[in-house]
Amino acid sequence: MSRKGSADMKSIPHTRINDETWIWEKYEPGEKIGQGTFGKVFKVKHKETGKDWAMKVINKEKAGGPVIKLLEREVGILKRVQHEHIISLNEVFETAKKMYLVMEICEGGELADALKTRERMSEEECKIIMSRLASAISYLHKNDIVHRDLKLENILLAVDPNNLEDKLYIKVTDFGLSVVKGGTGHDNMMQDFCGTPIYMSPEIIDNKTYSQNCDVWAMGVILYIMLSGTPPFKSKDEDSLYDLIKKGELDFSDEFWANISVNAKSFLEKMMRVDPAHRLTATEMLHHPWITGNETQKESTNVLELMKIFRDEQNEQNQKIEDSAINGELSGLELSDPEEGSENKPVKNGTERKGSGGVKKPGSGGKSGPSTARQSSQSHSQSKPSTTSKISAKTPNPTNNRLSVNSRATPSSSGRGRGTRK
Repeated sequence: MSRKGSADMKSIPHTRINDETWIWEKYEPGEKIGQGTFGKVFKVKHKETGKDWAMKVINKEKAGGPVIKLLEREVGILKRVQHEHIISLNEVFETAKKMYLVMEICEGGELADALKTRERMSEEECKIIMSRLASAISYLHKNDIVHRDLKLENILLAVDPNNLEDKLYIKVTDFGLSVVKGGTGHDNMMQDFCGTPIYMSPEIIDNKTYSQNCDVWAMGVILYIMLSGTPPFKSKDEDSLYDLIKKGELDFSDEFWANISVNAKSFLEKMMRVDPAHRLTATEMLHHPWITGNETQKESTNVLELMKIFRDEQNEQNQKIEDSAINGELSGLELSDPEEGSENKPVKNGTERKGSGGVKKPGSGGKSGPSTARQSSQSHSQSKPSTTSKISAKTPNPTNNRLSVNSRATPSSSGRGRGTRK
């Protein structure tokens, strides 16, 4: 599938230097646009091209080993991905004491900040953002990458190169907690307790193994907040919050929900089912009638229809493999764990990425929680949206559900997590 607005692919330079003098011969430093515990973000201009970038400067000595490990993981993943709605890394410099990431600049700031100025977004705006977000996360999942820290602060607003009037052109950022997994079954499950509390999925809180559908739950929380201006689950302390999340009862009782479409509420309910095996996948989100815009379309509950969608996607991937083989590009089809590889082979849609591209801008902080959804045994039971004000996101019965640097240097609005923090 072509990626509108994607940059041309190229390798990502990673240069080790003795001191930073060489960097400033290439880039002109500008204003500080963000700051975190272990580093700062500056707007810089490439002297030769005149292009603006964001440069994230991290003090490795101050950060320490665990944070540096997360940073190296993030760099490794960013070197391997390319999607128009995922922030892009241009190049990396490294000295004995500091690391410099030259990334795409997103001057629109965090989606969290944009939401603060207006309380909530229209359903149409939410639909555009969720379609783009689901596209990016589906791409990551197809390449066995789980973000694990999706939240409003880690979605930045950038300029659409093809439509300067587009104010909803998002970029997913902050891959410090992300992991690259391979295979299926138990080996593809994770157990780390990490994330930002209000975005954590039930299976993480229960300390169960989980998989990539934790990202879908987090996207559901993001959508709920965008539509309502408030998180789906609120409490004065973490333990009570976790209890509410594990129950998974979505509250649609406020009167403004009466103006939200049935399909939007159905979409939310299917993203936030307590049992991850019954949760939508990121790819299935893109086929939901609320996203497609066909409000009269019935959701696919027929196993044959769902298998057809799966076969179409597999055929698309197989065609890309064949095309790559014809062009002698088969060597880069697999995505390796960034901690294992020394080769910087970016991947686009599962094929070797000949170039990188684009620009990347640092995101905000916090960690999001993962979820367990075994896609190979995913259940596609669908239930009609409830007519009551509260919808339970529990599994339907058989007959029927760091170093994160804010682009605007504002503190994260999320709660404290019990997991690893940059």
